[in-house]
Amino acid sequence: MYEVFERQPEEKKKLIIHVTIEEFAQHGYDRASTDVIVNRAGISKGLLFHYFKSKKNLYLYVVHYAKELLAEKTMEAVNEIRCNDFFERIKQIVLIKQQIFMKYPHETQLVIDAVANPPKTVKKEMEQLLAKHYETYAEDFQLQHIFLKDLLQKEALRDDVCVETVARMTMLIVEQLSNKYMQLYKHKQYDPIRQGDLLVRELEGYVNIIKYGIYK
Repeated sequence: MYEVFERQPEEKKKLIIHVTIEEFAQHGYDRASTDVIVNRAGISKGLLFHYFKSKKNLYLYVVHYAKELLAEKTMEAVNEIRCNDFFERIKQIVLIKQQIFMKYPHETQLVIDAVANPPKTVKKEMEQLLAKHYETYAEDFQLQHIFLKDLLQKEALRDDVCVETVARMTMLIVEQLSNKYMQLYKHKQYDPIRQGDLLVRELEGYVNIIKYGIYK
C-alpha cells in the first residue's frame, strides 16, 4: 500500500513521518491538519495523498511506525542490561521504558492515544494492530527476554516456592500495573511522560513485597 512512499529518499521520508507524528500527537486524529503536515514537510497535498491515499492510511502508517520504533529502542536498551538480580532487572526495565518515553515524547503520545482512545475511524485497525502486538510479545517472549527466571536465587527460595511461579506472578503484576495506568491515562488522570515515576514507585513496592516474601 505504501510502496511509492517507501521508495522515497530516507531523509524525505523521515521528515514527513516526523511532522506527521507531531501533528497527530498534538492535535489528535480529528483535529490534525494535513495542510500543516504538507507545509512543514515542504510537499504538496496531492503528493501526500499519492503516497498514502487518505488521512486514515497516513495515521495508521505513523502509529505503526511509532509503535515499532518504541519497541525496537526499548528492546535494544533491555538487551544492554547487565544485572544478575531478577527484581533489580525488572525495575531497570521499567525505568528504561520511562526513559524511552521521555526521549520520544510525540511517538509515545501518539501510540498511547491510539491504544487508549482510538479514533472511531480506525478503531477496528487499532484492535488488529494491538492483537498482533500482543501475539508478538506474548507470554513466552516475555519469559524468554524480560522476566528471566534464571536470575532468581534458587538456593535462597523458600521450599514451597518455585521460580516459574515467581516469574509469572511478577509478570502479571507488571501487566496489571500497566493496565491500571493506561486506564488512568484514558481518563486524563495520568501523564506517562511527566508522571512516569508514579508507576515506578508503585512497582517497586510490589517488587519488594515479592522479593522479601519468597526468600528464606
